[in-house]
Amino acid sequence: MSPLYAWPEAARLDRRIPRDQLFRRAGGGKTIRALYEAQVERIDWAFKLFERTVNLPAGADVAEIQVIQVSLRSGELDDRVLAHIDKALPRQTWFELSRPSPDGLEVQSVAAFKRTSDADRSKIVMHEHWRGNWLTATAPRKALPVAVNLDGLYAGLLRSLWPHPARADENVRSQADRLSEIATQAKAVERVKAAVRRETDFARQVEKNRELRVALARLNELTD
Repeated sequence: MSPLYAWPEAARLDRRIPRDQLFRRAGGGKTIRALYEAQVERIDWAFKLFERTVNLPAGADVAEIQVIQVSLRSGELDDRVLAHIDKALPRQTWFELSRPSPDGLEVQSVAAFKRTSDADRSKIVMHEHWRGNWLTATAPRKALPVAVNLDGLYAGLLRSLWPHPARADENVRSQADRLSEIATQAKAVERVKAAVRRETDFARQVEKNRELRVALARLNELTD
């Protein structure tokens, strides 16, 4: 369960982000616009974490972390909307989604690992988004992860959200790459399981079960 963090007051911005600004930066056609219209009430740049607001120097890869709050109209937010917002915001981001519920407002932490491209420093490489549990907005907030610079703070935030811990001597980029492979492999396992259930020919079912064992072994290897 990813905690909600107590962001420092010195970092507070509370600046609304117009959708048109996001579309100017990231493009997008009718499908993504319809998702915004159906799911998003408003988007705010809530906090700006950088040297002066968190008393941590910039790292080699992270100079600023933007905390983006998204108020939802519906119960969930499509990953395509998250990816679109992230594409428009080149800095590292941490999302807090909020939605109404019978017990009051709920908040969910979401983030994707982002880094500059090795081939072109003007471009961003973004991994998949990982989500925490929905928590009541009144839940106690936790202190920020202990770090010596913003690289370490970003790594600590992400690792509090990621479902599999870092291996010995695994840096945050290597861990993010492994988690991406886990996500891809998990989908492959589900596809093979579905194929096994559909198959009626015994010989083909045997082959599909063999394929499933291989896929599961690879998934276990990645998550062990």
